[in-house]
Amino acid sequence: MPETILWLFDLDGTLIRTHGAGVRAMNRAFLEIMGWQEALAEISPAGLTDPIIAHRISRIKRGADMLADEMQRVFELYLKHLEAEMSIADYEVMPGITPFLEEQVDVPNVMLGLGTGNLEAGARLKLEPAGLNRFFPFGGFGSDARERSELLSIGVAKAGNLVGARIPAERIIVVGDTPHDINAGRAIGARTLAVATGPFSQAELMKYQPDLTIEDFTEEEAVKNFIRKIR
Repeated sequence: MPETILWLFDLDGTLIRTHGAGVRAMNRAFLEIMGWQEALAEISPAGLTDPIIAHRISRIKRGADMLADEMQRVFELYLKHLEAEMSIADYEVMPGITPFLEEQVDVPNVMLGLGTGNLEAGARLKLEPAGLNRFFPFGGFGSDARERSELLSIGVAKAGNLVGARIPAERIIVVGDTPHDINAGRAIGARTLAVATGPFSQAELMKYQPDLTIEDFTEEEAVKNFIRKIR
């Protein structure tokens, strides 16, 4: 039986786009708990984990990290607001994603997981409108770890537990739309696939030397060739 191939997908800008639903929900939570107006206005959240976003905002607003109980209250309220936002969000699945997932989910030696800085509950809320949760039974999340490379390692460990074996790094593919995804994937020794459906162009992403850069997942032949090299 062929060895397992593990895909770990980033979420925002890679699988879907919510056109600001998460930012609006987070801003509301920070305003109501911390009294900070438009908290995310001074940072770029792309590629950052939710805990790192919270700490960066806190440093800007008051020169110190958030306390654990503050973060918990902000995140609890954020999830409530996110659920409401997702019911009215201008929602978009990235080109080629659904056909690719539908094809790969039936391949016996392939595992699909998430590797996202979102809290797990937030990730599930964002994926639900398009029915994408069914493809991702596990993952590493911002609720698992503060650093992106660490949450990816947690996702890998979960996959290994499911198959009862260690998955070699060279058979792990980290997919994302920012340099943070590329760097984190490289940090755990994985292959990296960068997709230019987020805030960075292909040219910008290629500077970070991912194993493959594509415009989007409609580039089927490029992705298939990439997979063939692993198998």
